[in-house]
Amino acid sequence: MINTVFKQYAEKEFDADRNYQEILLREKKGINFSKKMLNTVATLLLIAVIGVMSTQIYAKIQWNIEFKEYQDRPTIEAKGTLEEVKEDGYAEVINMNYITQDGIGIKINSILLTDDCLDFNITFKFDEKINVDSKSFSFGYAIYDENNNIYTIQSRMHFDKKDDTIISFIYKELGLEYNNKSVTTSQLSDTNTARINSVNEHNKSINMNITLRAKEKFPQSKTIYIKIFDPGFTMNNIENKNNELIIKDSEDFKLSESKWNFEITVPAKFYERNTINLIPKNEIPGIEVEKIEISETGMTIKFKSEEYDNIAKNGKDMEAEKFSEQITELLKITDSEGNVYKVTNSGTTQEKYEYKLNIDAGINDLMKKLYINYNHNGTKYSEELIEK
Repeated sequence: MINTVFKQYAEKEFDADRNYQEILLREKKGINFSKKMLNTVATLLLIAVIGVMSTQIYAKIQWNIEFKEYQDRPTIEAKGTLEEVKEDGYAEVINMNYITQDGIGIKINSILLTDDCLDFNITFKFDEKINVDSKSFSFGYAIYDENNNIYTIQSRMHFDKKDDTIISFIYKELGLEYNNKSVTTSQLSDTNTARINSVNEHNKSINMNITLRAKEKFPQSKTIYIKIFDPGFTMNNIENKNNELIIKDSEDFKLSESKWNFEITVPAKFYERNTINLIPKNEIPGIEVEKIEISETGMTIKFKSEEYDNIAKNGKDMEAEKFSEQITELLKITDSEGNVYKVTNSGTTQEKYEYKLNIDAGINDLMKKLYINYNHNGTKYSEELIEK
């Protein structure tokens, strides 16, 4: 007997035409769903890209606005020329007086310029109405030459950070490409030191000194430009907690938004710099001396030493005094009178085991005979430095 109910069910479920139409419908639904998903993803990606682009465009617009404001800041200029070199190596900047704006007068007094050093003395003079904390006073400065060789650009510290935006402004102003990841590598100096020489409370003036040391060798610049900006100071509220000094809060005081530009002509006679290359009289085991140069203002030594590298890397775990003793015992410069010459700056060159030291010795010290002393595996070697 035929089961009519089953027959009707089977004919319905296994009808070829009907099933074909349903398959097509499912495929279309699947395709439509996939299209909707792809459209949704594409829309989200577009929104994300637009968001990133909008942020970048906004940042660029904001940077352009700030750069225009920087260009429009009040600027005052002065020109001077280096005069005869004095006995201490400094040359007076003649034909230059204070240039003053916002109640702040600035003057470049003298400059020392050699292959490895640029050093200048500068005076700030303040109006009676301006209150300045001389102990924390500082400023930003940029130094470059007629070929836009940048000796250095240093911005003033604000609280716990540094305003590097103005550095990009100066690069733009000079027509140079700015990359914040490599900005220091494009500058000629590797160390910059600013210190206060004296303070005259009666005249409300501060005498300061800026010293730059060359990575390799400063060029024979015919004109030196010095730009001063952002003078100010920071007042800190310091507390003593468990014999540890902690800055509770700080307040920054910007004294001016203006710029002071100095243009200093360097006469040809200053190009005749006296730099002498030295070498040890005999080779010393354990150290490969690559270069020793001495000028009127200092000595530079570049060398490779695995022992020096080991002490330098372990120094982070030593007390400062112990580290200084060990590193000096390993390598030092002395003279025939027994004087030990101070290392004013040291650091790796990024090459394996290679270091560069700046030594507080000058050409005049050669008259006393200079020696390089190195301690290799407990044996002390001392070799006279002679002209190469």
